[in-house]
Amino acid sequence: MDNALEQMLVKNIMENFPEASSSLQCVKWRYDDWKYVFVDEDETVYKLDKEKLLSAVPLIFTDKWGKGLTQVPSNLLENEEILEDWLCQADAWDFDAFVQLAIFGEVIYG
Repeated sequence: MDNALEQMLVKNIMENFPEASSSLQCVKWRYDDWKYVFVDEDETVYKLDKEKLLSAVPLIFTDKWGKGLTQVPSNLLENEEILEDWLCQADAWDFDAFVQLAIFGEVIYG
């Protein structure tokens, strides 16, 4: 996998926050610094950084990616065109699921 494409994927997903927040609310964000703070309904705080976000990328290619989410093509990180096509098809639930993968290692809400 191309590291630049992984970073492009994550940056594009995270640019949708806080608007894409569904199960977890994005309450702080610093796009340029790759820093995000999420809160769940129990007021538990979760902090995400570049390392945690990038560690979630391989999980979208596993069964941890929910069945009701936008299907991830196996060649998503092969070139920018495929990546951009998937990003255009993805929605807020997909982006929220990605954040759950980064926090919990699995999609637990929705």
